Amino acid sequence: MNKNAITFVLLAITTVFSMQANADPYIGIGIGSATYKVDFTTLGGGSLEKDGTGTKFYGGYKFNKYFSAELSAYNFAEASVGSLETSPGSGVFVSAAAEMKGLGAYAVAMYPVSKKFSIMAKAGVLSSDADLQVNSTTAGNSGSDIAYAVAASYAYTKELLAIAEWESFDTDNPELSMISVGFRFYIR
Repeated sequence: MNKNAITFVLLAITTVFSMQANADPYIGIGIGSATYKVDFTTLGGGSLEKDGTGTKFYGGYKFNKYFSAELSAYNFAEASVGSLETSPGSGVFVSAAAEMKGLGAYAVAMYPVSKKFSIMAKAGVLSSDADLQVNSTTAGNSGSDIAYAVAASYAYTKELLAIAEWESFDTDNPELSMISVGFRFYIR
């Protein structure tokens, strides 16, 4: 997906926000485990699957009890290894690292199971920037890709919710998914 598509999605979300006089804005934070699947072969390394810490800050508008729109900023901490075999059985080892940041825009569908418990599904776009390194050789990979998630929330009060979420990002290299927990606060 290109920058024009992201601009269109953001413009559409902004338009919808401005049409909703009774919308409930919210902000949130999440922290969890980001799982990287990285192919370093173009840099002289092998493949790596490793976890790192991921954080996100987000804001959105809840239009009704079934739908909201959300913008997120992600920071996925570095996943690195000091000894990665370049190919199975080669006996040649290198050090490798991957790090990624991104911005996401989502449509969120919600279903209230009870007064305090809800389940959610998200679909949207992630614009990401990844840094890859094998020994002293570096490369970058950026782009815009499909992103989706499932989540559950528990409302402590009408304003404060605890959120558990699994997110997947359809990025080329690295492939990335994240399991996180966090809090959402409605600004009323």
